[in-house]
Amino acid sequence: MSSVDASIDAHMAIDNDAERLRNSLSHYKGFVFRWQQWKALSPTWDHDHCAGCWARFAERPEEWNDSVHTEGWVTLWPTTRTPQEDEKTVAEWRAAGKVLVPSPKPGGFQLDWLCPDCFATCQEELKFVIDPEHPQWQKAGLSVSSQ
Repeated sequence: MSSVDASIDAHMAIDNDAERLRNSLSHYKGFVFRWQQWKALSPTWDHDHCAGCWARFAERPEEWNDSVHTEGWVTLWPTTRTPQEDEKTVAEWRAAGKVLVPSPKPGGFQLDWLCPDCFATCQEELKFVIDPEHPQWQKAGLSVSSQ
């Protein structure tokens, strides 16, 4: 294989990875995001993950053995799950010998996070909106000062 062929293969692999990422995040098309420091919203919620690549978000990176983001792009995903539904799911997981901690849902929203790389890869094609003062933040009880 020539160096030109290898270069073309490498670019195709990158394009395929970006396309897979955009497809996996397509349900966020047109969503409003803001840059924010990651903050634990409950005593049992000590980290989160990028919805695109599964990179970790946490307040204290030194407590983890992997790479940790302390800030990133966040959006709100409306949820209709009740605490009772969460409790039932947790009980099912425990019965199967697994651990599950339901995410906090301020104002009926789940916070979904994207790392800078995943956000940059998808922002244009998925038409992400950057608006740190959008009314959705106040609906979830997350004022502009929460950033």
